Amino acid sequence: MMNRRAAGNVPGFVLIVLLTALGGRAQAPAAGQAASGLKPGPSFKENDEIPGPLRLQTFQFVWEKIRDEYFDPTFGAIDWNAVKEKYAPQVDATKTSGTFHSLLGRMLAELGRSHLGIMAPHQLTRELKDAPQDRMTLEGVVLRIVEGRISAYSIKQDSPAWQAGLRAGDAILKLADKPLAADEDIQKRPSRALAGALRTLSGGPDTAASLIILDESGREKSITVPRTIPFKDRANLGSAVLESRRVHPRVGYVWFDGWSFDLKSKLEPALKGLWDSDGLVIDLRQNRGGVNPGVDFLAAELNAEPGVLALEIGRNGDRKEWAYAGAGAGAYPGRVAILVDESSGSASEVFAAAMQESGRAVILGRTSYGGVLNSTQAPLPTGGVMMYPHHDMTTAKGGRIEGRGVVPDIPVEISRADLYRGKDTVIERAAAVILEGARK
Repeated sequence: MMNRRAAGNVPGFVLIVLLTALGGRAQAPAAGQAASGLKPGPSFKENDEIPGPLRLQTFQFVWEKIRDEYFDPTFGAIDWNAVKEKYAPQVDATKTSGTFHSLLGRMLAELGRSHLGIMAPHQLTRELKDAPQDRMTLEGVVLRIVEGRISAYSIKQDSPAWQAGLRAGDAILKLADKPLAADEDIQKRPSRALAGALRTLSGGPDTAASLIILDESGREKSITVPRTIPFKDRANLGSAVLESRRVHPRVGYVWFDGWSFDLKSKLEPALKGLWDSDGLVIDLRQNRGGVNPGVDFLAAELNAEPGVLALEIGRNGDRKEWAYAGAGAGAYPGRVAILVDESSGSASEVFAAAMQESGRAVILGRTSYGGVLNSTQAPLPTGGVMMYPHHDMTTAKGGRIEGRGVVPDIPVEISRADLYRGKDTVIERAAAVILEGARK
């Protein structure tokens, strides 16, 4: 998501990179808006040595930003002075841009919260300059974590992956004899494990991925899939990808990849086509967040009366309501089910939690990511960028989302067996819940 504060001298594209790569909730300029008046800082490559005085200046800058502006003045019972004493002696030894900015990231990680992160100059340069075709990936392959493994959730028929023998339900165990993701990461950090697996699968143009998969019979087999489409590791906040259909003659379904600037223009016709349904399934699985307007619009479309999506709470206890307008008699009248999983983050969590708390929707799936802090960005003296949270965020009634996630009313797991039969257990259960309610 985003905040409502400007971030001086930080390019809009960089904000979007931070927003998604760091799980951030950050303000970005409107689509197509250019960042003006930028004063580029130093441009260090990963192995370039940063002068000692500049490293010390940057370390102090980061530490003081947290001391003075972090949303929680108690730092979650962490002794921030002691953290400084722990990391300051390491500044002298971390001379290169890569090692030094990693040190700053580890210092911020001591706080154990979302929306905290550092992007080094070389990372920003790579994001800004790399052409999309520099990294390619597998066409028509959607991955999810199923039964504790990175697995194919759907495969586009007749795609290279389909022709190579990959099917929905297959677990992808290895890439070139190396695990696609560590078991511990899948269990403890599933969202990051999945994002890492997607990046690992990507590669250069005119290359192929050599995979070891576990098929429906329980056998391991090797397949080779050419990488044929550009790799994207984040939703395009300028333009949403949206799908809508009926999963039952009386149940509508909507999925979109992120809360993008143009989401309202795509949601309006999709909802219009499903308006006569008894209920609507809104699938926010794998949706890591985005920007506010689409959240405000969808909340209003589903509710006749105005309401509050969340409370923003500053370090001094100041509170601000994130409110939405109701649609009155024009609000969607049917039942609503919202699907979430461990990769549903930020704006998706705020929306789902608000609809759950108000009783407007039933939540199904797996517990969401748990990262909803309101953050901003600051350019570093080294030319890197720092993201940090300046406001806490709770539900309208004070319920915690940060570090907890949105807990489903009805937990539902996807099974590989159902995927092999072309079924999504979570969608089917949501449709059944809607139809059961419609019969009452």
